[in-house]
Amino acid sequence: MATEILWRPPGKMTQSEQRSLESLVEEVSDEFVPPLTTRSSTTQAVLASASGSTSSSYFHELLTQHCLLLIECDQLQGFLSFRTFHRDTRLPQIGICIYVSIISVRPAARGRGLARLLYQKLLRLPETLPAWILLRTRSTNTHHLHLLDTLGFKRLLTVPNDRDRVDGIYLGCKR
Repeated sequence: MATEILWRPPGKMTQSEQRSLESLVEEVSDEFVPPLTTRSSTTQAVLASASGSTSSSYFHELLTQHCLLLIECDQLQGFLSFRTFHRDTRLPQIGICIYVSIISVRPAARGRGLARLLYQKLLRLPETLPAWILLRTRSTNTHHLHLLDTLGFKRLLTVPNDRDRVDGIYLGCKR
């Protein structure tokens, strides 16, 4: 099965890729807190869902970020979106970094190492990008935490009761 990962900087995704990405975002939306289709931005900190249909504002902000698209047999199976040259004031020790805003794999394609492939591609991006990668995940996301551990990510900060009474864990890795 042919697998490729395409790196799309902001504004460089084709219309077809955008439609596939929007469809996948809608498919996995309810797995996130708050659901992706109710978020007003990729950095939303407030848990309450925004009123009205905001999926288009969330998706449009997603398109302003870099995106890795994992394609198998001409179908989008997963993606990883990230911001470059990000700075988190809670973690001044890492300085400017790449911040992963979201990673997801189509439910039917999970368990085959596709998320690992996306992270491996991210770790191999050009050296002109920041050396550190930072991300946040939920303490209950044990599969994701295990994957990140095997890739060399270290826990940098835990935010108790970050979302829906679940701790948020910030992890980082130097490429």
